Amino acid sequence: MLLLLGVGGGLTAVWLGNRDAEPTPAAESSSSSAQSEPGVWQPLEEGQEPTGTADGLEQVLTENPLQEATLQAPDGCELPPTDGGALAPEELTGYLEAGASCLESSWGEALGAAGVEFTGPDVVVYTVDALPEDSACDPVRFSEATPVVCQADNTLYWPAAWDPGFSNTAAEEVPQLYMWHLSYSYALFAMSAVSLDDYFGTLLISLAEEPERAEESQRRYALQVSCLASAAVYRMPEGIRPAGRVEGFVTSVDAQAAPATAGEPSAEARAVWVGQGKDSGGVLRSCDTWSAAPDAVA
Repeated sequence: MLLLLGVGGGLTAVWLGNRDAEPTPAAESSSSSAQSEPGVWQPLEEGQEPTGTADGLEQVLTENPLQEATLQAPDGCELPPTDGGALAPEELTGYLEAGASCLESSWGEALGAAGVEFTGPDVVVYTVDALPEDSACDPVRFSEATPVVCQADNTLYWPAAWDPGFSNTAAEEVPQLYMWHLSYSYALFAMSAVSLDDYFGTLLISLAEEPERAEESQRRYALQVSCLASAAVYRMPEGIRPAGRVEGFVTSVDAQAAPATAGEPSAEARAVWVGQGKDSGGVLRSCDTWSAAPDAVA
């Protein structure tokens, strides 16, 4: 099995590809005096971009509603029974929608308690021979290599042929591995609901003259995604959350993607933060990579 968790600079590309051509700075488009308060999280309206210094933007990424949220176990979470191995394309949509419903319940309740409205993404299964025609995201992003998280139309596009180990699963392992990967993509939508992708993207732009600091910020963001995804999937019911062979693999150093650039964290750091999420009990403050020491996000 192969776990595809290499994010790093890829998140930057997603952020840049989903922004409006002429964004409006948040401080100029709101009548709220708090909107321009340095280092304080504020909800962003559509088309707004955050403003501020790098230090202030990092403070927002450290203190925001996501950090105050706690994921609860969803009620009535069930996935359709399957045989072992990868699901057939005609089964995928219903299966992923069932899993997404479990995650939406958990994330929606947690963010709602923190004052943030969250609507889970639609799920669309595609093949490279028949790409989604009405997607709001660039067709160049669609391949068989990984799902496409498209915040622009709140849709998760899942390649039917993608197989990061699904074909090697026994029947009882199928939901565990599918939910592991689904939770990873889903965490990006939850972060977007709190506008953390916008704050992060603006931070990287502000660090254009400080490449080493920008790379460290990329690592912090990537590790936060890994931790949040792990925290969410481990709130799922027994039989759906990873266990046994699947758990042993996805939490191991060997499962983590090796860094291809200085903006991507080490496999060892990924494994640590995956474990942090697993043991968090849904308390998302446990995934605060922005307050961690530099050697913890190397």
